[in-house]
Amino acid sequence: MHSLRTRFTVLTICVVMLAVSSLSLTSILFIRSNEHNKSDQLLLLLCETGEKNLNNYFDGVQKSVTKMANYAESNLHELDDKTLKSHMKYVREYFDEVASKTSGVLTYYYRIDPNVSKKVKGFWYTNLDGEGFVNHKVTDITLYDTEDTSKLVWFTVPKSEGKPIWIPPYITDNLNKRVISYNVPIYCKGNFVGVLGIEIDYTTMAEQVNSIHLYSNGYAFLNDSEGNLFYHPRIDITKYPDVEIPKNIISNNTYFKYTYNGVEKDAV
Repeated sequence: MHSLRTRFTVLTICVVMLAVSSLSLTSILFIRSNEHNKSDQLLLLLCETGEKNLNNYFDGVQKSVTKMANYAESNLHELDDKTLKSHMKYVREYFDEVASKTSGVLTYYYRIDPNVSKKVKGFWYTNLDGEGFVNHKVTDITLYDTEDTSKLVWFTVPKSEGKPIWIPPYITDNLNKRVISYNVPIYCKGNFVGVLGIEIDYTTMAEQVNSIHLYSNGYAFLNDSEGNLFYHPRIDITKYPDVEIPKNIISNNTYFKYTYNGVEKDAV
Protein backbone atom coordinates (compact mmCIF):
# COMPACT_ATOMS: atom_id res chain seq x y z
CA MET A 1 0.00 0.00 0.00
CA HIS A 2 2.86 2.31 0.97
CA SER A 3 4.69 1.35 -2.19
CA LEU A 4 1.70 2.19 -4.35
CA ARG A 5 1.14 5.46 -2.52
CA THR A 6 4.83 6.31 -2.86
CA ARG A 7 4.78 5.60 -6.57
CA PHE A 8 1.67 7.71 -6.98
CA THR A 9 3.23 10.56 -5.02
CA VAL A 10 6.47 10.38 -7.01
CA LEU A 11 4.49 10.24 -10.26
CA THR A 12 2.41 13.24 -9.19
CA ILE A 13 5.52 15.19 -8.25
CA CYS A 14 7.12 14.31 -11.59
CA VAL A 15 4.03 15.43 -13.49
CA VAL A 16 3.90 18.69 -11.53
CA MET A 17 7.63 19.30 -12.07
CA LEU A 18 7.26 18.53 -15.78
CA ALA A 19 4.30 20.88 -16.02
CA VAL A 20 6.16 23.60 -14.15
CA SER A 21 9.25 23.09 -16.32
CA SER A 22 7.17 23.21 -19.49
CA LEU A 23 5.37 26.32 -18.29
CA SER A 24 8.67 27.95 -17.32
CA LEU A 25 10.23 27.09 -20.67
CA THR A 26 7.18 28.38 -22.51
CA SER A 27 7.26 31.57 -20.45
CA ILE A 28 10.95 32.09 -21.13
CA LEU A 29 10.46 31.55 -24.86
CA PHE A 30 7.46 33.89 -24.82
CA ILE A 31 9.37 36.56 -22.94
CA ARG A 32 12.36 36.24 -25.24
CA SER A 33 10.12 36.35 -28.31
CA ASN A 34 8.20 39.29 -26.92
CA GLU A 35 11.39 41.15 -26.04
CA HIS A 36 12.86 40.34 -29.47
CA ASN A 37 9.72 41.68 -31.15
CA LYS A 38 9.88 44.84 -29.05
CA SER A 39 13.56 45.19 -29.90
CA ASP A 40 12.82 44.81 -33.63
CA GLN A 41 9.99 47.33 -33.42
CA LEU A 42 12.19 49.86 -31.61
CA LEU A 43 14.97 49.33 -34.14
CA LEU A 44 12.48 49.89 -36.97
CA LEU A 45 11.16 53.05 -35.30
CA LEU A 46 14.68 54.45 -34.90
CA CYS A 47 15.49 53.73 -38.54
CA GLU A 48 12.21 55.17 -39.80
CA THR A 49 12.83 58.35 -37.81
CA GLY A 50 16.34 58.64 -39.22
CA GLU A 51 15.04 57.96 -42.72
CA LYS A 52 12.42 60.71 -42.39
CA ASN A 53 15.03 63.21 -41.20
CA LEU A 54 17.29 62.30 -44.12
CA ASN A 55 14.42 62.56 -46.59
CA ASN A 56 13.40 65.92 -45.15
CA TYR A 57 16.91 67.20 -45.72
CA PHE A 58 17.03 65.96 -49.32
CA ASP A 59 13.53 67.32 -49.92
CA GLY A 60 14.68 70.73 -48.70
CA VAL A 61 17.55 70.75 -51.19
CA GLN A 62 15.26 69.56 -53.96
CA LYS A 63 12.69 72.28 -53.24
CA SER A 64 15.41 74.94 -53.33
CA VAL A 65 16.61 73.83 -56.76
CA THR A 66 13.05 73.44 -58.07
CA LYS A 67 12.25 76.95 -56.84
CA MET A 68 15.25 78.32 -58.70
CA ALA A 69 14.48 76.35 -61.86
CA ASN A 70 10.91 77.68 -61.94
CA TYR A 71 12.21 81.21 -61.48
CA ALA A 72 14.81 80.75 -64.24
CA GLU A 73 12.31 79.43 -66.79
CA SER A 74 9.75 82.12 -65.96
CA ASN A 75 12.44 84.76 -66.49
CA LEU A 76 13.68 83.37 -69.81
CA HIS A 77 11.89 84.34 -73.01
CA GLU A 78 14.59 84.72 -75.68
CA LEU A 79 17.95 83.04 -76.29
CA ASP A 80 20.04 85.83 -77.81
CA ASP A 81 23.28 86.63 -75.99
CA LYS A 82 22.11 89.99 -74.66
CA THR A 83 18.96 88.51 -73.13
CA LEU A 84 20.87 85.55 -71.70
CA LYS A 85 23.47 87.82 -70.08
CA SER A 86 20.77 89.84 -68.35
CA HIS A 87 18.94 86.65 -67.44
CA MET A 88 22.06 85.27 -65.74
CA LYS A 89 22.38 88.35 -63.55
CA TYR A 90 18.85 88.07 -62.16
CA VAL A 91 19.02 84.33 -61.65
CA ARG A 92 22.41 84.45 -59.91
CA GLU A 93 21.28 87.10 -57.40
CA TYR A 94 18.22 85.07 -56.48
CA PHE A 95 20.14 81.79 -56.45
CA ASP A 96 22.71 83.15 -53.99
CA GLU A 97 19.92 84.04 -51.57
CA VAL A 98 18.28 80.61 -51.86
CA ALA A 99 21.53 78.59 -51.64
CA SER A 100 22.71 80.53 -48.59
CA LYS A 101 19.61 79.36 -46.70
CA THR A 102 20.09 75.70 -47.66
CA SER A 103 22.25 73.63 -45.30
CA GLY A 104 25.28 71.77 -46.64
CA VAL A 105 25.42 73.38 -50.10
CA LEU A 106 28.97 73.28 -51.44
CA THR A 107 28.30 74.75 -54.90
CA TYR A 108 25.47 76.09 -57.01
CA TYR A 109 25.52 76.64 -60.74
CA TYR A 110 23.59 77.44 -63.88
CA ARG A 111 25.31 76.41 -67.08
CA ILE A 112 24.26 77.15 -70.64
CA ASP A 113 24.66 74.55 -73.36
CA PRO A 114 27.40 75.67 -75.83
CA ASN A 115 24.94 74.87 -78.64
CA VAL A 116 22.71 77.67 -77.32
CA SER A 117 25.38 80.32 -76.79
CA LYS A 118 29.13 80.46 -77.37
CA LYS A 119 29.56 83.60 -75.26
CA VAL A 120 27.21 83.22 -72.29
CA LYS A 121 28.48 80.26 -70.28
CA GLY A 122 26.59 80.71 -67.03
CA PHE A 123 28.02 80.74 -63.51
CA TRP A 124 29.44 78.50 -60.79
CA TYR A 125 29.67 79.62 -57.14
CA THR A 126 31.42 77.67 -54.40
CA ASN A 127 31.52 77.80 -50.61
CA LEU A 128 34.56 75.70 -49.71
CA ASP A 129 35.48 77.34 -46.40
CA GLY A 130 31.99 78.00 -45.04
CA GLU A 131 32.53 81.75 -45.26
CA GLY A 132 30.11 82.37 -48.11
CA PHE A 133 29.79 81.76 -51.83
CA VAL A 134 32.39 83.10 -54.23
CA ASN A 135 32.58 83.09 -58.01
CA HIS A 136 34.58 80.19 -59.44
CA LYS A 137 35.89 79.67 -62.95
CA VAL A 138 33.39 77.48 -64.80
CA THR A 139 34.23 74.12 -66.34
CA ASP A 140 34.74 74.32 -70.10
CA ILE A 141 31.80 72.26 -71.36
CA THR A 142 33.08 72.44 -74.94
CA LEU A 143 35.83 69.98 -73.97
CA TYR A 144 33.21 67.27 -73.43
CA ASP A 145 30.74 65.37 -75.53
CA THR A 146 27.48 66.40 -73.88
CA GLU A 147 25.81 63.28 -75.25
CA ASP A 148 28.19 61.08 -73.23
CA THR A 149 26.55 60.58 -69.82
CA SER A 150 29.66 58.98 -68.32
CA LYS A 151 31.37 62.38 -68.25
CA LEU A 152 30.29 65.71 -66.75
CA VAL A 153 27.39 63.81 -65.17
CA TRP A 154 25.75 66.82 -63.50
CA PHE A 155 25.17 68.30 -66.97
CA THR A 156 24.96 65.38 -69.39
CA VAL A 157 22.59 63.17 -67.36
CA PRO A 158 19.82 65.79 -66.83
CA LYS A 159 20.16 66.77 -70.48
CA SER A 160 19.81 63.15 -71.58
CA GLU A 161 16.97 62.32 -69.16
CA GLY A 162 15.10 65.54 -69.82
CA LYS A 163 13.94 65.74 -66.19
CA PRO A 164 15.20 66.72 -62.71
CA ILE A 165 17.50 64.09 -61.25
CA TRP A 166 19.65 63.28 -58.24
CA ILE A 167 23.20 62.28 -59.15
CA PRO A 168 24.88 59.67 -56.86
CA PRO A 169 28.22 60.54 -55.20
CA TYR A 170 30.95 61.69 -57.60
CA ILE A 171 34.09 63.82 -57.60
CA THR A 172 33.13 67.32 -58.70
CA ASP A 173 35.05 69.03 -61.51
CA ASN A 174 38.21 70.93 -60.55
CA LEU A 175 37.48 70.91 -56.80
CA ASN A 176 38.38 67.27 -56.07
CA LYS A 177 35.44 67.13 -53.66
CA ARG A 178 33.08 64.18 -53.27
CA VAL A 179 29.51 65.42 -53.64
CA ILE A 180 25.97 64.48 -54.52
CA SER A 181 23.81 66.83 -56.53
CA TYR A 182 20.30 67.64 -57.65
CA ASN A 183 20.02 69.05 -61.15
CA VAL A 184 17.20 70.40 -63.30
CA PRO A 185 17.32 70.85 -67.09
CA ILE A 186 16.15 74.32 -68.14
CA TYR A 187 14.01 74.85 -71.25
CA CYS A 188 12.82 77.84 -73.23
CA LYS A 189 9.84 77.30 -75.51
CA GLY A 190 10.51 73.57 -75.44
CA ASN A 191 14.20 73.90 -76.32
CA PHE A 192 16.96 72.71 -73.98
CA VAL A 193 18.97 75.65 -72.66
CA GLY A 194 21.15 74.30 -69.88
CA VAL A 195 21.27 72.83 -66.37
CA LEU A 196 20.73 74.44 -62.99
CA GLY A 197 21.71 72.63 -59.80
CA ILE A 198 23.18 72.35 -56.32
CA GLU A 199 26.03 70.14 -55.09
CA ILE A 200 25.96 68.94 -51.49
CA ASP A 201 29.16 68.14 -49.66
CA TYR A 202 29.36 64.35 -49.19
CA THR A 203 30.30 64.84 -45.53
CA THR A 204 27.00 66.63 -44.92
CA MET A 205 25.13 63.54 -46.10
CA ALA A 206 27.42 61.41 -43.92
CA GLU A 207 26.55 63.52 -40.88
CA GLN A 208 22.86 63.01 -41.57
CA VAL A 209 23.32 59.23 -41.68
CA ASN A 210 25.58 59.21 -38.61
CA SER A 211 22.88 61.04 -36.63
CA ILE A 212 20.81 57.82 -36.76
CA HIS A 213 21.85 56.19 -33.47
CA LEU A 214 20.89 52.55 -32.94
CA TYR A 215 21.46 51.34 -29.36
CA SER A 216 25.05 51.36 -28.06
CA ASN A 217 26.80 49.65 -30.96
CA GLY A 218 24.40 50.01 -33.88
CA TYR A 219 24.80 52.21 -36.94
CA ALA A 220 23.08 53.15 -40.17
CA PHE A 221 24.38 53.12 -43.73
CA LEU A 222 23.02 54.27 -47.06
CA ASN A 223 22.65 52.31 -50.29
CA ASP A 224 20.48 52.51 -53.39
CA SER A 225 17.86 50.02 -54.57
CA GLU A 226 20.46 48.17 -56.66
CA GLY A 227 22.77 47.55 -53.70
CA ASN A 228 25.37 50.22 -54.45
CA LEU A 229 26.82 51.52 -51.20
CA PHE A 230 26.66 55.33 -50.88
CA TYR A 231 27.89 55.73 -47.32
CA HIS A 232 28.98 53.45 -44.48
CA PRO A 233 30.44 54.70 -41.17
CA ARG A 234 32.91 51.78 -41.00
CA ILE A 235 33.82 51.42 -44.66
CA ASP A 236 35.60 54.09 -46.71
CA ILE A 237 33.85 53.67 -50.04
CA THR A 238 36.25 56.12 -51.66
CA LYS A 239 38.92 53.44 -51.17
CA TYR A 240 36.64 50.42 -51.54
CA PRO A 241 33.94 51.46 -54.03
CA ASP A 242 33.04 47.90 -55.04
CA VAL A 243 32.06 46.58 -51.59
CA GLU A 244 29.12 44.20 -51.94
CA ILE A 245 26.33 44.46 -49.40
CA PRO A 246 24.35 41.35 -48.34
CA LYS A 247 21.71 40.44 -50.92
CA ASN A 248 18.82 40.34 -48.46
CA ILE A 249 19.34 44.00 -47.62
CA ILE A 250 17.81 44.98 -50.96
CA SER A 251 14.91 42.53 -50.58
CA ASN A 252 11.37 43.45 -49.51
CA ASN A 253 11.92 42.06 -46.00
CA THR A 254 11.61 44.55 -43.15
CA TYR A 255 13.68 42.55 -40.67
CA PHE A 256 16.63 40.40 -41.58
CA LYS A 257 19.90 38.95 -40.33
CA TYR A 258 23.25 38.92 -42.05
CA THR A 259 26.87 38.17 -41.26
CA TYR A 260 29.66 40.68 -41.83
CA ASN A 261 33.30 39.88 -41.04
CA GLY A 262 32.16 36.84 -39.09
CA VAL A 263 29.75 38.84 -36.92
CA GLU A 264 26.00 38.13 -36.98
CA LYS A 265 23.92 41.29 -37.26
CA ASP A 266 20.24 42.21 -36.94
CA ALA A 267 18.96 44.86 -39.31
CA VAL A 268 15.87 46.59 -40.57
